[in-house]
Amino acid sequence: MKRTALLIGAQTNGLSGVFNDVEAMAQALTPRGFAVRRLVTPNATRAGILDAYEKLIADADPDDAYVIYYSGHGGRLQAPDGQDLQFIVPDDYADSGDDDFRGLTDAELSVLLARLTDLAPNVTVVFDCCHAAHMSRHHDRRVKALLRPAPGRWRPTYASVERHVRALVASGLPIDRRPLVGNPRAVRVVACAPSESAWEGTNRNGVQMGLLTDALSRALREADGLRVTWSTLLDTVRRHVQTFAPTQRPEVEGPAGRQPFETTEVDPLDTLPVAADGPDRVRLLGAPLLDVEVGDEFAIMPGDATGPQDGPALGTATVRHLLPTAAVARLRLAVAGQALPADARAHRTRAAAPAMPVRLPTDHPVSAELAHAIALRPMLRPAAPDTHAAVTVTVDEQGRVGVRDEVGPLHAPYPATSAGISSVVANLQRIAQATALRRLAGGPDRSLLHAAKIEWGRVRDGREEPLPLSGGLLFAYPDERIYIRMSNGGDRPVFVSLIDIGISSRVALLTHSDPGGIRLAPGEHHTYGWNEDRQRLTGVEVAWPDGVDTGVPRPETVLALVSDGPVDVSVLHQQGVRDVGHRLGTGSGLARLLAQIATGASRDVGDAPTTRVRYAVRPIDFTVSPTPPPAGERATFLLDDRPAQSVRLLSPGGATPATVAVRIADLVVHRNRALGSADIRVDAVVLTGGSDHQPVYRAETMRFSRVHDGERLPLDNVLIYHGPAVDFLDLAVWVSRDATGSLALSALLEEKLTSPAVQAAGAQVAGLALTAPHAAVAVALVGAGAVLVNTAYELLTGVAGPSIGLYRTSLLAQEQFGVGRHERHPQDFSFTFSVDEVA
Repeated sequence: MKRTALLIGAQTNGLSGVFNDVEAMAQALTPRGFAVRRLVTPNATRAGILDAYEKLIADADPDDAYVIYYSGHGGRLQAPDGQDLQFIVPDDYADSGDDDFRGLTDAELSVLLARLTDLAPNVTVVFDCCHAAHMSRHHDRRVKALLRPAPGRWRPTYASVERHVRALVASGLPIDRRPLVGNPRAVRVVACAPSESAWEGTNRNGVQMGLLTDALSRALREADGLRVTWSTLLDTVRRHVQTFAPTQRPEVEGPAGRQPFETTEVDPLDTLPVAADGPDRVRLLGAPLLDVEVGDEFAIMPGDATGPQDGPALGTATVRHLLPTAAVARLRLAVAGQALPADARAHRTRAAAPAMPVRLPTDHPVSAELAHAIALRPMLRPAAPDTHAAVTVTVDEQGRVGVRDEVGPLHAPYPATSAGISSVVANLQRIAQATALRRLAGGPDRSLLHAAKIEWGRVRDGREEPLPLSGGLLFAYPDERIYIRMSNGGDRPVFVSLIDIGISSRVALLTHSDPGGIRLAPGEHHTYGWNEDRQRLTGVEVAWPDGVDTGVPRPETVLALVSDGPVDVSVLHQQGVRDVGHRLGTGSGLARLLAQIATGASRDVGDAPTTRVRYAVRPIDFTVSPTPPPAGERATFLLDDRPAQSVRLLSPGGATPATVAVRIADLVVHRNRALGSADIRVDAVVLTGGSDHQPVYRAETMRFSRVHDGERLPLDNVLIYHGPAVDFLDLAVWVSRDATGSLALSALLEEKLTSPAVQAAGAQVAGLALTAPHAAVAVALVGAGAVLVNTAYELLTGVAGPSIGLYRTSLLAQEQFGVGRHERHPQDFSFTFSVDEVA
């Protein structure tokens, strides 16, 4: 019986932690008897990965165990009808072409996995990558998906990759071996859902690596020797990952009830081994795997007991202190002096509320009072020096106290009085409740398989503008309104509740008129934002809460809680512990879990079978900007290559400027009939942030006579910009008829610079650079760019008639301003430009 791990690491497109990921997994798997095969950059090419996978299949025997691990970028392409293609990005992906796609699609990987599991059913697949690049909110983290294709001669489209898959099928790829609903024999651990983003960053030891790999490798080491399922293990992994990235939700697919790297399925982990540390103290080994908290209570039972109800307990234990891999508990023996048997197990009987670590100010008079107030809150605890804390209590120069998270301040500071400290701690408790609610997820014994569909988006003039379930961007201004549609495509009724975790961590029930959830019969749907009185879609307004700092955009989450029975979630609105605490003894386990989140009270563990409600959680993660949206561009282009608005506005600013040279290397006019004349002009505008966030632009005009179809224009790598690039580098190119005596675009813009619109845009940006936070500056810069492009388009139309918007892009600092050569193919044209970094 062999145990083999193929660890693939493709460190491309700015990733820097992939090699560390591979080594961490090797260290976690080697003690479990795996022979590790590393395949890393520069050898992790498409051919190299396929060859390594084929060797596993060729050597496979039924009793063997296999792990296939990948760390790197993921890609996702969507068709107009919503279908998508997913792929991983090998080392030679940038060498792809129309007839030579170098990515590895999900279809190919699924067929390879099916062939392997047909021979050896004990297979685990781990993918630490994502398939949807959204925004970049963290200066010290990098998303593990392609923001856009690397500079080169080719970029994939859904149609081109679909042709690639069809060609593989025609040449013999046995696509019929691909399971319709996941491979039932393989455990698949994924860093996030297809619509979400996975991240790499610096871990607690100062090592750059993927958040999933860091958490998974630690959990595997902690679980060694314990009876644990993949589902329980991933609960631990998810909690660790969401400490650093709240909207990344690792999942396990397939037979999640298996023990790691085995085919046997066991009951979910609900007990822990006990090690005696003295007459009245024990250690509960592997406690982090059960998310054990200080205050949790356990019944100590003989090893053959199935639960605390199975005979008299040897004693009880209450957790007093947490260690990295165990919990220290106070022991009360049923019979004084009785020795615990070596196989004693601890069964949790009461669970304390999850406690959020809070970083407190050090060596300050207010620290002791803060620590005392936090000790009275069951969902809060002071952060140990080596503990990551996403929330910090700060003291300003005036001695006032406030709360900030990794994004920035959450409220205006309070005086350091008893009332002020009480307000700060109340805010911390609210954040802890929101954090616990964000981590809500179903498990193998309560997860609901359902066909409920959640859609959402903007409402503009009664029309829907759909947004992705993760990565959307909204603007907190009066005209910004949203809708959320819930539909049941299954054959059984479901109940759906919408719970909003707001910008300031306030929890609100959106479906408050149906506290048990909206009942959806098979085929029914319900739209939040539909106005029954007007019988039209009006949407619900998006607002920025009072007192929250407007310096930066902030995340918000709406949880769609889907259950097979009604669950009263109104408890999340309530404040009194007494009334809610009475409810903790009744109702389903989910209801009691929600009550614990709302109040911080302990809850009994275990449900009677008749009260069990199965449920699933579907999150909608988005970001809200405290600004109005930027001005829109009226000019249209044959090819608009800009990243999503959320990426542009939320990209980190302040990176070290570069000096670049932008050249148009090549332009071929395949058909000039749209121009109406053989004499043409090519106009280009380059815009960047400039110094002090004041936009800087340059315009160039090139003229050509008697241009024929298929002719390559004699551009000769014409330089259109040379200078600093700050935060972004925008490019807009037009092709127009060349009218005799018409002015160059630079001269036209100089004349227009006195217009109120252009002056107002420039003045707005200049003023904001000195007084406003990054969010407003980013929006103003995008708006200033829109004014410039709109103005250029109007001027060109005035002097040359209808102009063809050839190409538009925005290259960001986080992608090195697109340094390299870019070939594009707008309709009727071939266009190549380059960005070179100048020393």
